[in-house]
Amino acid sequence: MLEVAYQINHTDQMAIAVTRALQTTQGQNYYEISDARMKANVEFYKLTDGLSIQISKFEQHQPLIVKRMGTQDPNLLVLDFHLNGIAKLNVTDQRVANDHHDGLTHGAYFASSSVQSYATFPSGSSNEQFHIIIDKNWMRGFFSEDIESVLDKIEIATPFFMFERMNAKLTALLLSVLKSDRTIKFRKSFLHGKTLEILSLFFQKLEQRGENLGFGVSNYKDISRLFDLMTYIDDSLGEDLNIKKLSQHIGYSESKLQKLFKAVLGKSISKEIRLRRMIKALELLATKKYSISEIGHVVGYSNMSHFAKAFKQVHGFLPSEYHRSS
Repeated sequence: MLEVAYQINHTDQMAIAVTRALQTTQGQNYYEISDARMKANVEFYKLTDGLSIQISKFEQHQPLIVKRMGTQDPNLLVLDFHLNGIAKLNVTDQRVANDHHDGLTHGAYFASSSVQSYATFPSGSSNEQFHIIIDKNWMRGFFSEDIESVLDKIEIATPFFMFERMNAKLTALLLSVLKSDRTIKFRKSFLHGKTLEILSLFFQKLEQRGENLGFGVSNYKDISRLFDLMTYIDDSLGEDLNIKKLSQHIGYSESKLQKLFKAVLGKSISKEIRLRRMIKALELLATKKYSISEIGHVVGYSNMSHFAKAFKQVHGFLPSEYHRSS
């Protein structure tokens, strides 16, 4: 099993630590690996003082453990976009006990730099990620008054850990970066512009949390247990997933679980469950193997009018309209 450990810092410094651990060499702003251990292509740039990025694409031929150790620098923030791939994720320094390959889902992970994570990537999986390291002083200087409401709440909430799903516009923008040619001229300028656009879209999404933005997380083990609970929810979408049942499953009080949901996911438990049900329903619709009523029952609805209404609230169209258009 291959293990890599490094401390959170700007990406040029992290690259030095990773290439040493992997016993490979780095070129200017990138390094590549193609051997019996893995195939990897990593770009890293310090775009300006206070802002750096890393583009990671890798496929490991053996299980890979990545331990990212936190730093005590209060000014650094970590924003990771995970586009595809699977991994076990624990937001502590401990190994994940279960056998689920979960945690790293399609989405954005935003955290204090004091957080440390422990991820295990199974052999044969491919992953694509876009990492941004941000200095809070740079944020205030660049975004000016636009970022004040968000950053002020983050300051109060620190330490924090947040997860945001990516909308179609943000996903398309990230894919345009991941699929772009590393050898093009003005590469750094191209990535600088794209990064600023990505940050603008992300902070707009974060601001939409409203009163649910700013709940701090004091215990990162709580976050890992929340991700385990998400796996349980996804495996039980057809059941009655009430707050009492979920609290008993995770071993927390109802009030603590509700606060944890809002801190990490920015929404209530009921809204998150409904969203997960509707995402699953759309996946099942796309297979064209099931009727609308069958899908409704799979995701926990006995009343199909209620199912159709919930589906439209999330996706903007009815299940029947999807069937007609596909």
